[in-house]
Amino acid sequence: MSYRVITARLKARTAVHVGSGKGTDLTDALIRRNTAGQPVIPGTAIAGALRAMLTRLAPRLGGGVCVEMLPREKREARAQEGKKGCDCAVCRLFGDVNPSDEAGASSQASRLLVFNARLNGKGATLIRDGVGIDRVTGGAARAGAVKFDLEILPAGAEFDLRLELRDADAEDAQLLAVALAEWQAGRAWLGGRVARGLGAFDLTDIQYGERDLNQPDQLLAFLEADEPWRQAKETSNWLDTRIQKARGQLVDKLDASLPVARNWVSFEGTLQAQGPLLTNDAVHAGISGFDHAPLLVQLGNWSQPVLTGAGLRGVLRSHAERIARTLATLEAQNGNDFKRTCPACDPTARRLKKDAPPEELPPLESCDSLLLYQAGKGGNDAVEPEELCLACRLFGSTRLGSRLLVEDAPYAGEKPPRLKVLDFLAIDRFTGGGAEKLKFDALALWRPEFTLRLYLDNPQEWELGWLALVLRDLAEGWLSVGYGAAKGFGLVKLTNWTVRLGYLGTDDAPALKPMPQTETEGVYTVLKGDASQLDAWLNLAEDWVEAFYKQVTGKTRQGQRVQTSFRRSDEMTLQQDDYFRQTAGKWGYELYPKMVKVEVKQQ
Repeated sequence: MSYRVITARLKARTAVHVGSGKGTDLTDALIRRNTAGQPVIPGTAIAGALRAMLTRLAPRLGGGVCVEMLPREKREARAQEGKKGCDCAVCRLFGDVNPSDEAGASSQASRLLVFNARLNGKGATLIRDGVGIDRVTGGAARAGAVKFDLEILPAGAEFDLRLELRDADAEDAQLLAVALAEWQAGRAWLGGRVARGLGAFDLTDIQYGERDLNQPDQLLAFLEADEPWRQAKETSNWLDTRIQKARGQLVDKLDASLPVARNWVSFEGTLQAQGPLLTNDAVHAGISGFDHAPLLVQLGNWSQPVLTGAGLRGVLRSHAERIARTLATLEAQNGNDFKRTCPACDPTARRLKKDAPPEELPPLESCDSLLLYQAGKGGNDAVEPEELCLACRLFGSTRLGSRLLVEDAPYAGEKPPRLKVLDFLAIDRFTGGGAEKLKFDALALWRPEFTLRLYLDNPQEWELGWLALVLRDLAEGWLSVGYGAAKGFGLVKLTNWTVRLGYLGTDDAPALKPMPQTETEGVYTVLKGDASQLDAWLNLAEDWVEAFYKQVTGKTRQGQRVQTSFRRSDEMTLQQDDYFRQTAGKWGYELYPKMVKVEVKQQ
């Protein structure tokens, strides 16, 4: 018998929120703490993230498909045949996902012990505010529960990680090594709101150690030690050796319908503000004495401002929705039903009750509201991606998590950043002069730079095409971030971009010609591209954009009809429509009058 332990350090590269499920008058969501009041990451959260990753990776490594990944019909068929439990590699390592003590069940306890990750040093927490975006005005949404705040640990916080293997075999250790290699490559996200910028980690200082407990003196010393993991003998190159072996076991072809790991794409670039940029943090506004002050990574550290991933994600989603609705609108003018083909709902728009009269129905009712009131599906009912609009499939909704992660954007410009004091005065609409008591000021960042990071897991071509269009507009300076966009603040341009695409098998690789140089990262092969390979990536992006155009309009850009168009089901059809109005059985384009050429004759 031997004692096997893995220790490492988790370093947060963004702010972190591991929620406790409780709130106070101070904030809506407190972070998790131990009995001593110190922030911790529960072992259950770490084990859950590792298991979710390996459930998708294990089938590609020959570890079998977990029962929970099978379609509902196949799971029900297994139950009718009397099959219980699951014998996939992940369930053997982490324990059966649905354990049973019935006769014939093969449930096992977990062979992996995951301990709470303790904060290394002291960590002062902050309160971060968030608000939804109104799709009509582009400002803060006023619907209930759209404004929120939460407690966070700032970027740079470090946690000590410890894992122990009990009665595990070589296959278990190798599977765990694959997950740790992914985290070492920076693909680790823990806690809440990871799709909105929080919880990004880097895993460092990975050490694997063993201790032989077959000798009585070794066993006694192990039992007497307060921290026995510090006495384990380290094995050098343990992770690299395991990963090399795992790469040789990759399974290239699997059922395309299974939600297994295939590829991912990450994007990184610099957001360069063209002038003053305003963000607002109530805490630092109070400290500085200004009405508005920049959001900072750490309390009082004015050299490290940050743009929140939630704010950036809202800007990207809002612009993506406009692009998709524009294409759908053009098709609706050609006779298509916009209520059925609208590809993007308004996630903040809900009807107040099931039998609301037509005049009270929102024009772009959210998918969550339609599922509840039209399809009769409550919050705990299973929802398939095909039941949601395209925007909710890519950016997520209350019913479906997002595979697109937008991280907090750290400051990347000159240090210290340049700050400008701006004064504002509201105008009295009656006198035309300054409104009394409506004077305020702000501390603005002058032409700051931030690092934008996006990550999309198992992307479909139409999703990549949609993102490519949004990023193109961002590179051309069409989008604004932060406060006061209508006043000319926050206009940014995307520069110095780099795209990385990781894939497992040859069938998962993009058809780039010529193929750029590749490198290995964990079990993935990675393609890296930037402006120096612009032509090859632009050609690929053209194919992605074509796939997006087909998905929204149902035809190619040359006008040929295809079968991949998006169309809502009867239950999910929009009930109210402000884009077009139906009169006398025909579509009347009241909001889009035809342009008439008028000739003026000279007298």
